[in-house]
Amino acid sequence: MIKGLIKICPDPHCESIFHNIPKTHTKCINCNGNVIIINEKTYWKKFALNWFQYDFLTGEYLRPEKKIKQLTLF
Repeated sequence: MIKGLIKICPDPHCESIFHNIPKTHTKCINCNGNVIIINEKTYWKKFALNWFQYDFLTGEYLRPEKKIKQLTLF
């Protein structure tokens, strides 16, 4: 489950993804390039397997797990 905004750095040498980042923050922490807001659907489709994901608030690595809906038979 993802909370807050997700922004990516489009620089091919950086490729950082920041979770829980404020909307007003526009620069990448790692390379000082511009960051772009993406929605959760795009994140799961294209960027979920990226290695360089960080929680902006704590600065720690973060790999969100997608909740899978599973049917049960009773």
